[in-house]
Amino acid sequence: MFTSLWRTVHTPEYMVMISEGDTPGYRQIYLDGRGHPKDFGPTWTGHSIGRWEGDTLEVDTVGFNDKTWLDPAGLPHTEKLHVTERYRRPDLGHLEIEFTIEDPDTFVRPWIIKRVSDLVPNEDVLESICTENERDRAHLGGK
Repeated sequence: MFTSLWRTVHTPEYMVMISEGDTPGYRQIYLDGRGHPKDFGPTWTGHSIGRWEGDTLEVDTVGFNDKTWLDPAGLPHTEKLHVTERYRRPDLGHLEIEFTIEDPDTFVRPWIIKRVSDLVPNEDVLESICTENERDRAHLGGK
């Protein structure tokens, strides 16, 4: 989930993150001051709202379904998953990211991940489709 190539498109009202390694390959973060809907979800990527705190973008996401994994090893979560992300750019070539993952039915305390992503301006984000065990593969163009 955190190691693929991704790109952001940012306006004052929203930010879209396009990812090469996730399905779906995008997510939307609302920056217009709205809150989370009362009856949202559950969905694969949840509902994300963000706000600026100085030079840090803080993103709050809730409303996940329980069908995804938190890591490639298959670490599960429940629909109570709550993710807070903090993005800060210390210089042109780097982005500091801190993820706080909370799920009271899965973890006894919040799980915090910190990483630094490098800017790769000459790379393109490509599509990635996994059709392994896909029952409807014939309709997707596979054999």
